[in-house]
Amino acid sequence: MTETWIDEGHRDAARDEVAATPVGNDIVLSSQHWTFTGNTADHFDEHVSKSVPGYHDGHALVERLSDFFVVEGGRVIEVGCSTGALTARLARRHVAKGATFHGIDIVPEMVRKARERCADIPGVTIELDDALQVDYTDSTLVIMYYTLQFVPTWQRRELLRRIGSEMRPGGAVLLFEKTRQPDARLQDMLNQIYEEYKLSVGFTPDEVLNKARSLRGVLEPLSSEQNLDLLRESGFTSAWLVHKHLAFEGMLAIKPPV
Repeated sequence: MTETWIDEGHRDAARDEVAATPVGNDIVLSSQHWTFTGNTADHFDEHVSKSVPGYHDGHALVERLSDFFVVEGGRVIEVGCSTGALTARLARRHVAKGATFHGIDIVPEMVRKARERCADIPGVTIELDDALQVDYTDSTLVIMYYTLQFVPTWQRRELLRRIGSEMRPGGAVLLFEKTRQPDARLQDMLNQIYEEYKLSVGFTPDEVLNKARSLRGVLEPLSSEQNLDLLRESGFTSAWLVHKHLAFEGMLAIKPPV
């Protein structure tokens, strides 16, 4: 019988490696699974802007599209607002319209950052809450900016249907998501290009690998058609692709006006 033996030093080193997983921009995960808690909030803006191609361009597009849906007395809700960067931009753009802006996040550290950022902007509230518990009544615009992909797949239809049933007629959802491709060869090509992109913006090979590992079972993308079908099945009869960069897509869905 052969006995496998590991000395205490090697065991401690292995434990430390699992307990401290660097994924870039000074973000160190306390386990091998991605989390928005810990020190992630302190470095999130820089990290996500490098991780998602066209991240700031998407913010600018949301701003311009919001002009059609922000109305006096209406509610604008960002689900998964993280540090409040997009909520703040929208509230400043429409400060004269008399609408209210609500940033929702489930992570206390993100809520704290968002409240600090939006403290001096009229009409903004940042709430610690679960998307499935939020009241969407009288909302005219709901934004999920790379958020739905972290919601368990079996809860996404329920969430979108609640939003569709409670928001005002003529209101809209702006949904930005990383997507899976329907063709295996295309998926392989985009994966390789995306990995090269992350290396080109300064992530190390170890950080790229660590991040990919940490997202297993946490981020679950759907295809473009699956996302559009979910929106249409949830009461948004009109749904279109309005932004695309490789696998990163933005969709606009409008609830019928009557």
